[in-house]
Amino acid sequence: MHINMKTKTRIFLFAISIALISCRTPRFVYSPAPPNNPYFREKGESKIAAYYSTAADENDLQQEYNNGLDLQAAYAVSDHFALTADYFKRNEKDVFKDYDRSLFDSSVIRYDRNLTNFGASYFTPITNDKKIMFNIFGGIGFGKFSFTDNGFDNNINYSRYYNSKMSKWYIQPSINFFPGKSFRTGLIGKVSWVHYGDMSTSYTPAELEYFDLNLLTGKTLSFFEATWNMQLTFNKINWVHIDGGFTLCSEPFNNLTNLEARNFNLSIGLSIDFSKMKKNK
Repeated sequence: MHINMKTKTRIFLFAISIALISCRTPRFVYSPAPPNNPYFREKGESKIAAYYSTAADENDLQQEYNNGLDLQAAYAVSDHFALTADYFKRNEKDVFKDYDRSLFDSSVIRYDRNLTNFGASYFTPITNDKKIMFNIFGGIGFGKFSFTDNGFDNNINYSRYYNSKMSKWYIQPSINFFPGKSFRTGLIGKVSWVHYGDMSTSYTPAELEYFDLNLLTGKTLSFFEATWNMQLTFNKINWVHIDGGFTLCSEPFNNLTNLEARNFNLSIGLSIDFSKMKKNK
């Protein structure tokens, strides 16, 4: 097969651009969270939960970390409708050395994220015995995304910051399974649209363009998250659940820019249903 010179040039330029992108240090504009997925089957059921979350990409040698707290609440106002609320908090640190060929010789990036969501859901049984339930959630959230960037450039200290407000809309379908009294599991999909606005920064215009942060301000990005969630319940205290799962998250720009999402979240925590506590009494 013959390839003309013009096509060869395009292929070469594309390869160079991909190589340059892969050598730059990314800026992570989104981190996934465990979905608020209550295992409701009837009116009056409730959920109060707290989770520890991590993106599982820590590097002790460089003192990197990715830690988070997630708080969730939900209440079934009828046999088919529920209200939800949750809070998301993340502290993250990435370390990049000069071998990463970044704009700067070395960088330490520290992220701070928080987001509060409010939503509603519809749930209905798929089977007559209610051992398989379908749920559809929707909601809106507000919060902030910021990071500091400190390091060295030609052996000279530098310091930068970037702050942005976030607003979020999401749709979350799920299927919950109840195979036994002590075990529950759910498969959850979530599509989120996140808007970034009211940006403030000390990056120069050239630096914003280098890290593709100029593509973020005033834009709405979409993310898809897939989660497998599990709950274990103790027979004698069936109102307390050990709750955990993992989430996979898509990229915002198909990996063609320096703006990326954390692709993984692992969470574990406790969930309490006060309606069952009252019944036991």
